[in-house]
Amino acid sequence: MSELVDLDEPEFTRIAELVHSRYGIDLSKKRTLVRGRLNGTLRSLGYRSFNEYMEAVEADETGGRLTEMVDRLSTNHTYFFREADHLDYLVSYALPALWGDQAEKGLSETRIWCAGCATGEEPYSILIALADRFGLSRLPRHPIVLATDISTAALRTAAAAVYPPSRVREAGDVVKRGYAKSEPDGTLRMNGELASRVLFKRLNLMRRDFPFRRQFDAIFCRNVMIYFDQPTRVALVAAFRRHLRPGGFLFLGHSESMGRQVEGYQYMQPAVYRSLG
Repeated sequence: MSELVDLDEPEFTRIAELVHSRYGIDLSKKRTLVRGRLNGTLRSLGYRSFNEYMEAVEADETGGRLTEMVDRLSTNHTYFFREADHLDYLVSYALPALWGDQAEKGLSETRIWCAGCATGEEPYSILIALADRFGLSRLPRHPIVLATDISTAALRTAAAAVYPPSRVREAGDVVKRGYAKSEPDGTLRMNGELASRVLFKRLNLMRRDFPFRRQFDAIFCRNVMIYFDQPTRVALVAAFRRHLRPGGFLFLGHSESMGRQVEGYQYMQPAVYRSLG
């Protein structure tokens, strides 16, 4: 086994500052992780030092090498029905609060953004919650969930809608309920009719303006901001408010709740906020 290339402090600072400035990810205490995850890339591309590698990353005007680097550094850990109480809240309270007695009819106009969707389990879980509440055949035929991430590798997995046998237990009885099928080798394949309701796109949450013409009823950004520093979190939550319809709902991860006092939002319950418009 090849010996790991050393990552000295100036090299680490160079990488950490670039990733933070472009993507908001705070690597300041993750030098060992950076060294471990990028060493394979250095070896495969023939670089002898991190400085040599970074010169190539910064010189690549296409941004492809930077994207590849962030893919390696991003943690895309997720699973089906994570923090399922939020899904119950969405269908039992949030959507009825927005649409009243017309909640079912209002689905045709419903827009949900899953920001930081990783390999796709979260947006599929959201759609399953909607289908359980309203019926899959009664959901609009067009995508009602926009799912974004910075990792092209994660998005490829998400769009393929195919998961290894190790994910079957996490998904529970979705096969029995008709939301997926199990292949002979145990692979889980999401129902195409369900998958057609989600649109996957690459999006950097640090961009100045998000390219959305219409506002969302709900935004899920869960277990994403744990990788950001506090100023970045505050700025992102403010940006989300601009893209929520008046009274829309923001769902954060339970480990990254912003507390009860968040400017422009009403605290509803742990990690759930409602836009004050």
